[in-house]
Amino acid sequence: MAEVKFENITATYGKKTVLKDFSLTVNSNEILCLVGPSGCGKTTLVRCLLGLMKPDSGSITVGDTVLFDAKKRINVPAEKRNIGIVFQDYAVWPHMTVLENVSYPLKKRRVPKEEIRERAMRALELVHMETYANHLPMQLSGGQQQRVAIARALVVDSEILVMDEPITNLDAKLREEMLLEIRMIQSRLKSTVLYITHDQQSALQLCDKMAIMELDGSLCQYGNDEDIILRPANRFTFEFIGVSNMIPVVLKNKKIHLDCGIDAALDVEVPADVDFSVKTDMGVRMNDVVFDAKSPVKAKVVSKVFLGSEYNYFIKLGDKEIRVQQSMLDAKLSGVPDDGAEVGIRFVNPRFYPAKKEVSGEAV
Repeated sequence: MAEVKFENITATYGKKTVLKDFSLTVNSNEILCLVGPSGCGKTTLVRCLLGLMKPDSGSITVGDTVLFDAKKRINVPAEKRNIGIVFQDYAVWPHMTVLENVSYPLKKRRVPKEEIRERAMRALELVHMETYANHLPMQLSGGQQQRVAIARALVVDSEILVMDEPITNLDAKLREEMLLEIRMIQSRLKSTVLYITHDQQSALQLCDKMAIMELDGSLCQYGNDEDIILRPANRFTFEFIGVSNMIPVVLKNKKIHLDCGIDAALDVEVPADVDFSVKTDMGVRMNDVVFDAKSPVKAKVVSKVFLGSEYNYFIKLGDKEIRVQQSMLDAKLSGVPDDGAEVGIRFVNPRFYPAKKEVSGEAV
């Protein structure tokens, strides 16, 4: 087990600064999911950890070992960092058998032949692929190829395992299966996993802790999944994690009113820390919009989609279209409104944020 610590990492490509004074700690024996939009610097951070890119400043340590320190001029070569890596595209060699693919990192390290086979087979057993040792990748499914890639990362006995978008290319069912596999493998090995993704749903299913990066490369929020969902640090986290609705509101006569083509007072508490003198949006999750016939706030059902365990609705609220999610239990208790029907709605657990500024006709 080993802790990974990034301290004040600054990394640039030419004149573009991707990461600036970035600090993050990945605790021992945990899965930390680094989540953020494409281009925010997630892969750059991984390249710095693996030794594939040299940061401009800062330090990186794994346990008691300093892998990089700009001030002390320490930069351990990539091949000596002993970190397992699983890429998005599997990167298994098509002309090699499963066993040969997994054995390759050990051959590069000139490990004795007898030991290579023993360690490679042990790694394959961990991912339940030992019976496929003599198969070629073309004979395997996408999920099986990804297991081979994980085994190859495990074979070097790394305390740290980095996974960069490892399940993006798999179908929905295989993604679910691989997330369970990754969790079980990590539990057996007691390893530290840094999981990189832009898929927040996968991150929520897998992680012990989550780190949210903004597009400018800064660390927006760090915490467990409940912290991220129930206590978002700002508007970016609220909108990025999960489906959310943003509805313009104003404060009138000490009550919050909708400001989206209809003027209706809301039965919600006025938060003391929100400045309503500037344009304000109310943020509400789709499962926190509740159908209520007694509510004075009326909207129109545009369309609905049945997803097996819930209904998803598109609702016209004044000049805004919002999303609503209704569980099967609620649907049975209160009924399923038809397309075109007028419904009463109320809002639960709303949050309030300054509206995005308009620049050249676009919100920023």
